[in-house]
Amino acid sequence: MVSQSLVFINFAVFASWWILFLLSPESAIHAFENLGFRSEYLDSPQFRLVTIFSAMFMHAGSMHLLMNMLVLILLGVPFEERIGSRSFLKIYLISGILGSLGTALISIWNQEGLGILNIGASGAVFGIMGGFALLYPRDEIPMLLGPIFMHRVPVLLATLVFIGMETLYVGMNTQDGIGHGTHMSSFIAGVFLAPYYSSKEENIDNRIEVDLAIFTKVFEKTKIGGHELEMIKKSDEPELLDAWVEKFWEIQKCPDCEQFLTDKSICLSCGNNLLD
Repeated sequence: MVSQSLVFINFAVFASWWILFLLSPESAIHAFENLGFRSEYLDSPQFRLVTIFSAMFMHAGSMHLLMNMLVLILLGVPFEERIGSRSFLKIYLISGILGSLGTALISIWNQEGLGILNIGASGAVFGIMGGFALLYPRDEIPMLLGPIFMHRVPVLLATLVFIGMETLYVGMNTQDGIGHGTHMSSFIAGVFLAPYYSSKEENIDNRIEVDLAIFTKVFEKTKIGGHELEMIKKSDEPELLDAWVEKFWEIQKCPDCEQFLTDKSICLSCGNNLLD
């Protein structure tokens, strides 16, 4: 999944930077400063716009990285299952970029904080949060709310807690080294982007037709794969649908001999056909 791949990439980038720091601290610090994004890049000849992308994969420390990746996994995996990998990636990247651009434009307008280094994936994560809350507010996910880990909490409730805190920080003009303005900008971007990229029109041409009657009949006989069957019914993205179909057949077992079935519902051991 894209969400899991993003987590891996972020950890890989941080580990690579840490190794470089151990070998050559000066080179590591130089790389850190040059891969981060600064608002002044939009207001001067040093227009290094590529850093607005690279900054999303840079983190100031292990805790900064862990917190961002934890929330990304808890939000990203169920949201990606809902809208598909391509739509998820577009919302993630675009909302992260727009959040940084919004912060930069405000800095230029106020002529404050132009040289501050902006790094981290939290802006993009807030974009995913905004899209998730708008499209599927009643979905329940595990989430860390402050010091409390909740196994099942509605997406809307989790979002209200996070956005309520960010609104308070922005309103109080809190200067704690965290980009609260970027979080808010990315969140708003995610809210507006999600309906566009999750529109049914985008998915109609790509939808794979499957015979749900076959899957339902197999499930009724084996009682295995209920969750996978529900996801097959809901999936619109071809890659996502194909993955759930493959998963469904991977876990099926013959009710007579407990051996695995082929994707034609035939037992590999006794030859029993569950569709007969």
